[in-house]
Amino acid sequence: MGQQRHNVVVEGRRFLTTVYMAWPLWPKNTVKYHDTPQGILTESGIWYRTTVNLLNEYAAEVFKREPIETHLARADTWIRSPHTLSAWLLALGLIYYNPWQIAVVVLGFFLGWQILAPALVNRRVSSLLRILDSVLMQAILYAGTMSILAMTGRYQAVAVGLIGFVCLRWGILSYLMRPLIIRCWKAMYRLPVPDHILRAFIVRTALRHGINLADFADIEQKIIQNVFKKKAPRGRK
Repeated sequence: MGQQRHNVVVEGRRFLTTVYMAWPLWPKNTVKYHDTPQGILTESGIWYRTTVNLLNEYAAEVFKREPIETHLARADTWIRSPHTLSAWLLALGLIYYNPWQIAVVVLGFFLGWQILAPALVNRRVSSLLRILDSVLMQAILYAGTMSILAMTGRYQAVAVGLIGFVCLRWGILSYLMRPLIIRCWKAMYRLPVPDHILRAFIVRTALRHGINLADFADIEQKIIQNVFKKKAPRGRK
């Protein structure tokens, strides 16, 4: 158990130091991926330490109903959701509230959602997030919001909005809050967070279609053992 907690810490640090995640240009139902002995790497730049073979051992029937590409797309979107929701909250909040007040609210929301999001996976919410997550939607949001603020002379709010957006999209906020987030993840999750989220979507799909995930605990243990059997290749985690 102690080794598993240590593994979660190590993987959490790798995940939170990822500076760049590729947001989709428009909403997507599936995502391309590369399956390697060290894990699955999606086109979003997110690294899952499980493999397709391990997933198929217990969820092959699930993937016949809804393919693995769909589950990976949902998981990718959910992983980015602290950044996505915080970006929307910041942009809309700046229109109605003092920029420094909304900045504090966004910081608190981002921290709380980053910690709790892996435990709150929801298929319906992921469909909404898929729309909010797209580069096109966020570009329209910030172009409109910043224009409105500039035309009304609220340049301080424009500065806060642009700085906040950069901090969210470049992972700077995740990096600064890393020590506290890692401590919470250590206490809450056995698997690395991307794998935890992917597993949760698979389980919810199985429940929806009435599919029994046989030997689930044994397969989960195999995934944990595989996570740190080999180091992930250098690059995006």
